Amino acid sequence: WSKLLPMLIVMMLFSGTMAIAPSAIAGEKERGTIATLLVTPMRRNELALGKIISLGSIALLSGISSFIGIALSLPKMIYGGDDMNISFSYTSGDYVTLLLIIFVTVLVMASVVSLLSALAKDVKNAGTLITPFMIVIMICGLLPMLQSGVSENLAVYCIPFYNSIEVMAAVLSHELNWSAVAVTI
Repeated sequence: WSKLLPMLIVMMLFSGTMAIAPSAIAGEKERGTIATLLVTPMRRNELALGKIISLGSIALLSGISSFIGIALSLPKMIYGGDDMNISFSYTSGDYVTLLLIIFVTVLVMASVVSLLSALAKDVKNAGTLITPFMIVIMICGLLPMLQSGVSENLAVYCIPFYNSIEVMAAVLSHELNWSAVAVTI
């Protein structure tokens, strides 16, 4: 489960980001409300920054929600039923590392989904552009399940999304390498 849970976490984060970004950016184009915003006395980069900050904030709230669910369920997953006696648990440092990785991952996701939504003409087109990105994330989530242990090669931790999944798997399997966390962040 230490290899499956990171993929599920990243998919939850992606679905939280995907739920808001296309309608906030491509939806504005489709409805024509972006034209109203563009004629207001503000610079375009201020508008873009406002969109990114608001989407990032909502995506971070989604990440916090996912983290709370994980934090509450991890002890139950470790100990299972009452008859199991497993002698390890997660430290507060493990939880902080997971939260930090979730924050970084969700901000990168929000940025990529926002960029793809900005390229789209409407919400349907945004969904079409984002689908290959979702497939890449799913493949990244499946790859750690095919290998034994956590990768020792720090170059692996330069690959977006795969690095987050690897670090989460390392935290959950108690094989954390702080250099890998630093490269990922």
